Amino acid sequence: MLQWLASKCIKDWDRTEEPRVRLAWGRMVSLLAVGANGALFAAKLLAGLAAGSVAVVADGVNNLADAASNIVSLLGFRLAARPADEEHPYGHGRYEYLAGLTVAVLILAAGLELMHTSVQRARAPQTPVFSWLMAAVLAGSVAVKLWMMAFNRDAGRRIRSETLIATAADSRNDVVATAVVLAGMLLGRATGRDLDGWLGMGVAAFVLYSGFSLVRDTLDPLLGKKPEPEVIDAIRSRILACPGVLGTHDLMLHDYGPGRRFASAHVEMAAEDDIMVLHQALVALAREFLEQDGLHIVFQLDPISQADTEENRLRRHLTERLGLIDRRAAVHDVRLERGQGVEAVFDCYVPADVRIPEEELRRMLENMVRELYPGAGCRITVDRDYMAPPQ
Repeated sequence: MLQWLASKCIKDWDRTEEPRVRLAWGRMVSLLAVGANGALFAAKLLAGLAAGSVAVVADGVNNLADAASNIVSLLGFRLAARPADEEHPYGHGRYEYLAGLTVAVLILAAGLELMHTSVQRARAPQTPVFSWLMAAVLAGSVAVKLWMMAFNRDAGRRIRSETLIATAADSRNDVVATAVVLAGMLLGRATGRDLDGWLGMGVAAFVLYSGFSLVRDTLDPLLGKKPEPEVIDAIRSRILACPGVLGTHDLMLHDYGPGRRFASAHVEMAAEDDIMVLHQALVALAREFLEQDGLHIVFQLDPISQADTEENRLRRHLTERLGLIDRRAAVHDVRLERGQGVEAVFDCYVPADVRIPEEELRRMLENMVRELYPGAGCRITVDRDYMAPPQ
């Protein structure tokens, strides 16, 4: 159904890498969600007020918050689609993340109000009037939310939108919350016990949990969370597969919003090879990343001699000794500079979870160097972590 609807509503619907098409997808999905959530809110509000059920009203207010969230998401899509300008050379893609954060705050506010109302009802119970119409409204809500969950999830995957994927997760949470209210009502009718206030608190707690989870998920890209390991591994593997590449390190990936990713990496290549040939290989690789993945990547070429040089012997020595500390540790960009004496210059990568103070690590590295070059000076740059260890 999603593909059929997109083909009817969106021109060039399958070209999701284009900002205008992505915006059209976001508009279509958000407007459908606003309509569905608005209808669910109205139905639950009327049914809940008629029966005097705070739990059903609470569930309806949750749908109203979802509708507000969809409107904010739509606004986020529109702002994120704005092109780069002089003051924002990387575009406005992070507006989508800000929209997601606003949605999360709205959900938290709704959850706190629902919790307050439900606690009051639990303290002063008022047995709601059960009706099969109200049960039918809740059952219909579960069905609609299941459809919305699948719809948003599929659309989010198709256009690579964290906002729509988060909306799908919120719809899944709504299915659980509404099902709990429905089951509690049926149980209350069977046992004659008033569970309305307690059910309202349960729904409110679920809404709050969802809001906190969304805050975390939307803050992560804004704060620069490390990408998933499989993303980094895929980029690194393609770099290493490029003809002439001997190794890579200092890979960094920056996310400026969906479809606006930038990366840089140091690439080790044989110093004896033709520099123009190596340059052309890296240019072709960068173009491939841009065309296939929409990733703007810049490479720094690090020439590495293939001969049995002093630098290579020192690098092997340091790598062997570091392996006794942690097998993931590595050194790169090793140089020996000679003036009045010998000075070893190199970078050392140590995983972030290796709990060695930096000053102590430097002393250890200096001692390792002086095992081969007594009295040598050292200029060491410690790379605690980038995106991936050197290869």
